Amino acid sequence: MPDLRTHDLQRSFASFLVNAGRSLYEVQELLGHADIRTTSRYAHLSRERLREAVEVVVVD
Repeated sequence: MPDLRTHDLQRSFASFLVNAGRSLYEVQELLGHADIRTTSRYAHLSRERLREAVEVVVVD
């Protein structure tokens, strides 16, 4: 995979962890980021995870 970069793996790693329920602070430590803002740019929540978050506050 010639186009695969370490940066791509870090983003996938961060997103996987956040979508699995790990906190940004845990991911920050694992990636060695000094600033949580850097981590938040790496970790992207899936649509499914966001939908689940909304369902927590939606009352039937």
